[in-house]
Amino acid sequence: MAERYYIGKEHWGAILNTWLEKYTIIAPSSEQGGLYLHEIDSSNLNSLVIDQARTVQPIKNYFLPPIENVLKKLKNSKKPWLFLGVKACDLSALSILDQAYGGDFADPNYQLRREKSLIVSADCNEPFSTCFCSLVGGEPYPVRGFDLNLSRVWEGFVVEVGSLRGKGLLEGFDRALKDVVKEEIEAVEKIRKSTKDKIIKNNKKFSFPDSIKNVISASWESDAYKKYAETCVECGACNHACPTCHCYMLEDTSRKEFTKLRGWDSCQYTGYAVTAGGGTPRPQLYERFRNRYFCKFKYLEENYNQYGCTGCGRCIEAC
Repeated sequence: MAERYYIGKEHWGAILNTWLEKYTIIAPSSEQGGLYLHEIDSSNLNSLVIDQARTVQPIKNYFLPPIENVLKKLKNSKKPWLFLGVKACDLSALSILDQAYGGDFADPNYQLRREKSLIVSADCNEPFSTCFCSLVGGEPYPVRGFDLNLSRVWEGFVVEVGSLRGKGLLEGFDRALKDVVKEEIEAVEKIRKSTKDKIIKNNKKFSFPDSIKNVISASWESDAYKKYAETCVECGACNHACPTCHCYMLEDTSRKEFTKLRGWDSCQYTGYAVTAGGGTPRPQLYERFRNRYFCKFKYLEENYNQYGCTGCGRCIEAC
């Protein structure tokens, strides 16, 4: 049985201010019609939007910066990061990144950022029309991978503990923590069902097979890739907005001192997979377009045991 508490809104401000003393809090706020992750402080706590939908940019941007010097050892920041309001689609994506940048060839900078960070996730209550997590086996609420999870109920939150570190975030707030009652649990379940029903309704015209992998595997010769690649301009927005895409390229520079820069790559770019001799296994755009789908629904599933698509819908908005 999950460890859960109820925290009323009258205590929420005090808890956030206490966390600010120990952590650098990164959370969503509304800006230019979208939700964006920002570092927050006591002056902009009222601008937080915790329980609506996922942000425009994935939290991948913090753990895997668009460009960085990989020869420069990452310094410990004064305060660990605390990500607030992270949605299930981003949490699921972190599982892919953790495997890609972990294991036998772990990336030290990525690992340090992850180890020093805490994640306080939140249910998605106002999904966008582009969200489709339910079609790829996901839920609009976190089930794992968080330290704490927040579910909005009436004028407060039901807080679920997901780790010992998450439990530590609640230390000292005994007066704010109330035992969860049946009515609050039922309210959480009702809201979650309503949110999922919205997503299913938004995507009712799309039918996904039980095994997307099998369909993709059998589609190598399909003309659909050529058809839809005709409107692709190779901008790479779908890759850069994606929470699971993690391909990169390395560049050596030697102006005043030698540096090795790592930057995000895109499988839609003409230069993607080009070898030193100038050859490429995917010279045509439709071949690179096809590779994206095979990567998401076949290759990553075979290597990491989960689809490389979390249904966040960012690629739809970015395209």
